[in-house]
Amino acid sequence: MIGSRPLAGTGLLPTPAEGQPPARIAITGATGFIGRRLALDLHRSGHRVRALVRNPRRAAGLLDRDVELVAGDLASPSALARLVAGCDAVIHCAGTVRGRGYGDFAPANVAGVEQVLAALRAQPETRLLALSSLAAREPGLSPYAASKRAGEQVLLAHGEQIPWTILRPPAVYGPGDRELLPLFRLMARGLAPVPGRLCDRVSLLYVEDLIAAVVTWVRAAAPPKGIFTLGDPSEAGYSWAEIIAVASQVCGRRVRPLPVPRMALDVAARVNWWSAAALGYAPMLTPAKVRELRHPDWVCSWRELAAALDWQPRVALAEGLRRTLAATASHRPRS
Repeated sequence: MIGSRPLAGTGLLPTPAEGQPPARIAITGATGFIGRRLALDLHRSGHRVRALVRNPRRAAGLLDRDVELVAGDLASPSALARLVAGCDAVIHCAGTVRGRGYGDFAPANVAGVEQVLAALRAQPETRLLALSSLAAREPGLSPYAASKRAGEQVLLAHGEQIPWTILRPPAVYGPGDRELLPLFRLMARGLAPVPGRLCDRVSLLYVEDLIAAVVTWVRAAAPPKGIFTLGDPSEAGYSWAEIIAVASQVCGRRVRPLPVPRMALDVAARVNWWSAAALGYAPMLTPAKVRELRHPDWVCSWRELAAALDWQPRVALAEGLRRTLAATASHRPRS
């Protein structure tokens, strides 16, 4: 064991055990929502963290905390070799979530896994944790989902020489997240856009629980090999009706569902898709993303991972939403 059990829900992570050196951990995607939080918390807990960074300006906060930075990206074999050299574990968080077609996602989500795996072949004792997505369960829905499944297949087909684990989290939220925050802010104002049916169900995961799962994996004597889903304590997930009820309770006001017609979503997605091609930006809302949003079942269980690791989720939606909105309010500039 590297350290003691993480204190879920407190933001505190285990420190290296007395008499043992700190773990040497390499992270890709360390300037993103999950990767940045993971890098800073691991470093604060006494572990030696090295991060691959493409944009030094976005990594200023990591440099201030003495996280070792390696300049480069997933397409640079030399940068990846420097990143993983001498490390005990590699946590692969980097990926692309915005794009028009498979060609936009594959360089990071598929070829990126291949490149990380190639860098690790020189040191097969180093363990690898790859953060995938629950979307990989339904690869036919979107190019993004297909790319995440293809990235998993890389490890399944070619990762026999190294100890690896794949985690498939559902939608992850918490302070610092930008994807679900607009929805939560609308709920705080009394409106909840619903892209599908009120009975459609999703699993959610508060970011601290994901961080705790990763840290538990880092300190495990023998990490499990396979693909594992994880979610918050609600094993049945949440229907949109239940999410709205929780938001009403947390916000102290009635939150009204606002059904978004499928035609309206489709039109907005197509306009955004063509605009992205014309203006050269990577879109989030596309026809394929609409298919993901309207999928009726994004529920998954954390039990298999809990059986393989000494971990379980602690933060359900009500508490997670409360913390997220409180953190957002505390960071708003005063007028």
